[in-house]
Amino acid sequence: MPEKILVMDEIEEIRLHLSDILTGEGYTVLTASCMADGMQLFQAETPDLVIADVKMTLGSCLDHLEQIRDSQSEVDLVVLAAADDRDAAIDWLSKGVYDYLLKPLTEPGGLIATVRRAMQKRRLIAKNRILIKELELVTLKDPLTGLYNHRFMHKCLLDEIVRSARYNHHFLLIMADIDNLKNINDVYGRNCGDIVLTRMARLLEDNLRLTDATFRYEGGKFLLLLPETRKNQAIRVAERILESIRYHDFVWDGGKARVTISMGAAEFPLEARDVPSLIGLADQRLISAKQAGRDCFHFEMPEALSSEG
Repeated sequence: MPEKILVMDEIEEIRLHLSDILTGEGYTVLTASCMADGMQLFQAETPDLVIADVKMTLGSCLDHLEQIRDSQSEVDLVVLAAADDRDAAIDWLSKGVYDYLLKPLTEPGGLIATVRRAMQKRRLIAKNRILIKELELVTLKDPLTGLYNHRFMHKCLLDEIVRSARYNHHFLLIMADIDNLKNINDVYGRNCGDIVLTRMARLLEDNLRLTDATFRYEGGKFLLLLPETRKNQAIRVAERILESIRYHDFVWDGGKARVTISMGAAEFPLEARDVPSLIGLADQRLISAKQAGRDCFHFEMPEALSSEG
């Protein structure tokens, strides 16, 4: 898609001249004869570069430039100035303007070179932002399963606690653990164990809503965050997950196995109100599910265990 340039100048001849040059270079050009019309075009069309007469950039234009920076920081502003306005144009450089050009623009080369540099800068900034986001994802995701990791899990839990407390919502935290993962690693090899972990991550995600979140906790453990959910709703989710996994064939080269999972849960805010308490309670109930024979979930503490506490 061609990059857009907004040209703002009171003189129609200049607007047409710049438009002809820049259109010939493959850009889409928008024009305005006053600041008000120009800012309307900017809001509607989100151009990649703004070129404006220096006299139009005086006074309130500094506020407009700040709005541009706030809404789309890759956008740059180039000012046009007559020879006797050079000092004003230079002054605008200190306020964040990318560059200035002197009128009359008899030779198009300077204009074209300035625009190309501005566009290249914009593309580099956009590319760097993508790379930074990709790098952030790498640091926040488990490399094996592709799920968000333990570090990001804590941030999401804190955010959900704040949000749920503000709007008086409940949420469920489920701790899930693959049953006998060590045996799979010992019998079939760690590579097969990794296949089970990766496939298990997909099965858990497939049985949750888009608004839910799945995290790799540690080892064969996963943590499931179900916003705006009560225990009676989560029980149906747990039953669906257990059945889906119970009858799934985990296949690898030369073999396959049936695997089960155990789960424990805690509800915010009825049972716990902070991250350590929620995780701790869900983990206790997971342990009780393991002790009860695995391939099940405990969303309440069994009486024997609760009386011991």
